[in-house]
Amino acid sequence: MAGHTENLFQIQTIVGRGTCEESRHSATAIMYPHGGSPLLFGAADRGTFLRSVAKPFQALSLLRAGIDEAYTLTPRELAVICASHAGEELHRDLVRGLLAKGDLSISDLKCGIHAPFSRRQRQRMLSEKEPLDATCNNCSGKHSGMLLAAIHQQYDLADYLEFRHPLQRAIRAMIELFSGEVLTEERYGTDGCGAPTYHMPLLSIARAFQRLHHTEFLKGCGLENRVQRVHDAIDSHPKAFSGEGRLPLLWRPYLAGKFRAKEGAEGVMVIWGKKGSLVIKSHDGADRGLIHVIPHLLKRVHWIDETTFDRWITDHPPRVTNVSGKQVGEIYVEIPEPLALEDPLTSVPGMGLVR
Repeated sequence: MAGHTENLFQIQTIVGRGTCEESRHSATAIMYPHGGSPLLFGAADRGTFLRSVAKPFQALSLLRAGIDEAYTLTPRELAVICASHAGEELHRDLVRGLLAKGDLSISDLKCGIHAPFSRRQRQRMLSEKEPLDATCNNCSGKHSGMLLAAIHQQYDLADYLEFRHPLQRAIRAMIELFSGEVLTEERYGTDGCGAPTYHMPLLSIARAFQRLHHTEFLKGCGLENRVQRVHDAIDSHPKAFSGEGRLPLLWRPYLAGKFRAKEGAEGVMVIWGKKGSLVIKSHDGADRGLIHVIPHLLKRVHWIDETTFDRWITDHPPRVTNVSGKQVGEIYVEIPEPLALEDPLTSVPGMGLVR
């Protein structure tokens, strides 16, 4: 295929039509194993905004604020707080239930309104002329949890998304703890749902997720039980955590029992488990390339076996098809040799070894 030798030092997903290259999606990834050095796949770590991959850490902060004890959260409710959900009735009912626990209304949610990601739900609401509301928003679970934490700690609800609000300061501190970054206002951006989001190196994102399975680190900061609560909720209620058409649910058959996946906007994705973490960022902000790259990367680092890889590729073949379903092209993946990195944060005072 023409142009196949360009950009040798980036992860590439190459889309071909006929015998010619039609488009190319480049990406950078960092894999951070437990007991080893991080590996960079790509020419440079340019970083990215966390977007929705921050949700497990936002949920941890909300648990630390006492919402579990105050409102007796079920694992399914905690899963939807961690979710970028599909807006199905399951998700919307969970959000309504969370709001009811705090005597809140849908109008208290400041995440905005968009159509459900679930195709079936969109079609149903359209056919029944049901109006959209904020429970359809994929971030409404997280926002419900934020509101409950604000009520429990007697914070003002009107500005709960502001950078300097005490709720957001606490969330920022949690992300700083796990990532090792200092999140100054220069790192700050506004996420699609209105919540603060932060720009940081991919290495720091990988470090944060690697620490979610670092027993010594978690014991040192007193979060071992709360992290386990988050993991148990995600593992036991995958539909509440994701939903129709969402990548974490689509990939669960190949990752279940070993890893979890969390997607974020603009082509950022994290896979994490006891073996370590993998973060990948698509440079063009699309997830088309990631869908095909992820299984190749996991096989490359021996986090999935050949049988799992073959089943994954069989279920999601790298083909280009036309509207009638005829194959008219192929999709190829190129992964460069990784570069071993030194993590500048080898330890945290009072918390022991990070690696």
